[in-house]
Amino acid sequence: MSGQNVVVDRSLLGSAIAHVPRADSGHVSGISRMDLTEHRSHFGRRHPSHSTSGAALIDELAAVGLTGRGGGHFPAAAKWRSVAAAGPGGLVVVNGAEGEPGSAKDAVLWQTRPHLILDGVVCAMETIGAREGIVWLHQGADSTIRSVRSAIAERAAAGETDGSLRVVLAPDRYLSGEATSIIRTIEGGPTLPRFVLNPAQPWSDGGRPVLVNNTETMARAGLVALRGAAQYVPTSLLTVISRGHRSVVEVTADQTFGMVVAAHWSDFTAGVPQAILLGGYGGSWVSWTDIREMRIDPAALKPAGLSLGAGLVGPLPSTACGIEESTRLVNYLAGQSARQCGPCVFGLADVAKLCDDLTAGALTSTGRKRLVRFMDEIAGRGACRHPDGAIRMVTSALHVFGADVAKHRRGRTCNAKVFGVMPLPGEQS
Repeated sequence: MSGQNVVVDRSLLGSAIAHVPRADSGHVSGISRMDLTEHRSHFGRRHPSHSTSGAALIDELAAVGLTGRGGGHFPAAAKWRSVAAAGPGGLVVVNGAEGEPGSAKDAVLWQTRPHLILDGVVCAMETIGAREGIVWLHQGADSTIRSVRSAIAERAAAGETDGSLRVVLAPDRYLSGEATSIIRTIEGGPTLPRFVLNPAQPWSDGGRPVLVNNTETMARAGLVALRGAAQYVPTSLLTVISRGHRSVVEVTADQTFGMVVAAHWSDFTAGVPQAILLGGYGGSWVSWTDIREMRIDPAALKPAGLSLGAGLVGPLPSTACGIEESTRLVNYLAGQSARQCGPCVFGLADVAKLCDDLTAGALTSTGRKRLVRFMDEIAGRGACRHPDGAIRMVTSALHVFGADVAKHRRGRTCNAKVFGVMPLPGEQS
């Protein structure tokens, strides 16, 4: 491997920077793929995780504080323990159906570090006594699908007995990667989310236990299994959205958002961003002055009510309008709803329409009151978390972009020069 592609021990990508086109995750540059031989040379051989060694691995996941990296950040050890306690015969799913349109970290991991993820999957299978492991991917993720299938074939050719591993392709929709959607599909139902009381036990009563972890989480579990908790270095994978591409980078908790944006954001215009969309399209807008000096540390973000979510960092140029961008995103989210309950079917559509009116300078005082009322009524009342994320994004936009709101009132617009900052499906790169 070339010098720029050699990863640092105990990390996922190290100092390498992966570049991915703005609207297509099929071409990853800046970092090369590790085949099984390279992977074993770099990370070492995997040891079985049965019985006591499996329990020890769960303890190590707890010791390093590993959480889900798909958005919810639920403790991984709690999930593993819950499924293991339900008895053998379950199923392990690694969720690579990257629902966030702006994120590319799952694609980068699968296309460059597939065996690290699969080591995590196999260790999870052995730990909980699962009969089968599933790699859950979107139907259109052709490059990722090829990399995964090649990796499974490489392991079989090398004589590594990994149990039953197979790829399952999901509809290419925003909510196909939601954990309960995955389990519901596996149980024979539609690929739609459902409400669960206990996120550590999301399977149906009487159904076989299912462990679902995000791609990054499973890769980190593989890293802990191979290196041990004592050598684990807590980092975060971020996708930084730029004008013509996305950069996937691995950062440590002592780095700030200002440092990362300065190093990896290719601006639409010169200058610093006015705000950052953090976590995902159902995340939060944060003004640049408020986030610039914040450390990229989940513990440091929590007191401010913020989360890294799916690891999206979307800077908004000073020449763009935060209200117009947020309206564009809420319309997308409303169109991706599961349409199973009132908050999705009616609430999000109404909020999107009112945001359209605001953007067009046509929102009346009555409309403003309705917008506030709808957002209050929707929050926390959906069967899944999709409406909550959309409302969180819009609420933060109204707060952070108060000046833009004022410009759009009474028939005026803000005459922004830049549009469509965050990538959406169907766009050209």
